[in-house]
Amino acid sequence: MEVHILSAGGESQESSRLYQQLNDAGYGVTWFRNKDVTKEELLKQKPDIMLVEKGRSEVDTMELLRAHEGVLSFPVIAVLLERSTEQLIDAFAAGASDVVDGSVPFKELETRMENLVKLFMSMNDGQPSEIIFEDLRIEPKSRKVFRAGEIIKLTPKEYDLLVYLTKRANTVCEREAILQEVWGYDFATGTNVVDVYVRHLRKKIDRGRTRKIIHTVRGTGYMIH
Repeated sequence: MEVHILSAGGESQESSRLYQQLNDAGYGVTWFRNKDVTKEELLKQKPDIMLVEKGRSEVDTMELLRAHEGVLSFPVIAVLLERSTEQLIDAFAAGASDVVDGSVPFKELETRMENLVKLFMSMNDGQPSEIIFEDLRIEPKSRKVFRAGEIIKLTPKEYDLLVYLTKRANTVCEREAILQEVWGYDFATGTNVVDVYVRHLRKKIDRGRTRKIIHTVRGTGYMIH
């Protein structure tokens, strides 16, 4: 597996524990310093997966990640100094596919990486040319979303959530099932990431429109109808 590390920390490639662990495990690892990579260069990268380190630095790695506007062709794991709910939500909003902190056991990180690559491949394999619900149109190959002909910019995880709900239009989607299918694993009890993301999605999909299509099923989950 080819892994790219985008770092904003103070470490060098030689002193990075993450780099050494991946390299020793046999992964093809490429190291980038955030300050040396432009948005255009980031879009040219074609790894199987990218790990983005948010370190003690004035350079904002999440800001660079956010600038790609959901068009990266690979999953991203954000590696944070500490995994708080606030930082987790910020990382997902910036476009991360998953979030861990620096103390994550390497075996767990490997499992998350492999799981994300499989999920990303399965979600993009054999996709229809369009997914349509009323005036909502999704183009899976380009990952573009339109409502009444107006293009709507979503983060990668917002896009994945919308596709999941739209494919199950008129069906109640439970929070636990959404976590498992969209994020790929169960979050710790009490994490409200699904609710937060649905709120973000509503602002972009439903706000200002007479017809609302994203609905809450109280005590259960959400549905598009």
